[in-house]
Amino acid sequence: MAGPPSSAAMKQRIISHMNADHPDSLEDYLKFYNGINGVLPGSAKLLDLSLDSLLIEYSVADSPTAKTSTVKITPAMSSYAESRTRLVAMAEEATGKQFHVPPDPPSLSAPIAQSSAAASVSTGKEIGWTVPGLLGFITSAGICFGYWALSQEGPLAVGGPLEKYLPGIVVELARRFREQLFAMMIGIHLVEALFAANKCIENGVAFPYLVLWTLNTAIEGGPAIARLNQQIKKNQR
Repeated sequence: MAGPPSSAAMKQRIISHMNADHPDSLEDYLKFYNGINGVLPGSAKLLDLSLDSLLIEYSVADSPTAKTSTVKITPAMSSYAESRTRLVAMAEEATGKQFHVPPDPPSLSAPIAQSSAAASVSTGKEIGWTVPGLLGFITSAGICFGYWALSQEGPLAVGGPLEKYLPGIVVELARRFREQLFAMMIGIHLVEALFAANKCIENGVAFPYLVLWTLNTAIEGGPAIARLNQQIKKNQR
């Protein structure tokens, strides 16, 4: 089985990918970090990449001769696995755009891709857990009520505690399809909980927080996923 690509091979893939798909980002780097304006569109080319700099060739309108300029990467990367995260962050800083197209090196092996994801987490703030808001408490109460009402016959039985508080048609339908509704409710919240767990794994959330988010989503539902997405978004800035 072939091992992960060497650093030299990975560096060359990054250079090829940037030149093929993101010459606009190279122009942004020159303008923002080195104060070079008037770069001819499409003329910027990444010649070399190191852990602490980018060597970029470019042309300007008033000079036909190609020039080179070195853009520093501060702080320096610890490995080329960090390149995707760091180059995206530099492009976002240079353009002021939060969601710049990520220069993702193609055909990376699974170990390298995983290292890149871990590097992304290490360069950002830790993603923790947050307390539910008002909407979250409301949905949690409603979902817990649903679990209680549908998990047993008593609450919806004739003369039961819910008969005088809920509309007759609701009680009748809930009685008739109680088991199906309960199974559907469990299924929906299981899918939501697994979705939250997968998001946590993808973004390197620490295990205790992963457990909290997963259980919280199983009880709270959509508002918990919205809060998790907000935390991930903050971490990427």
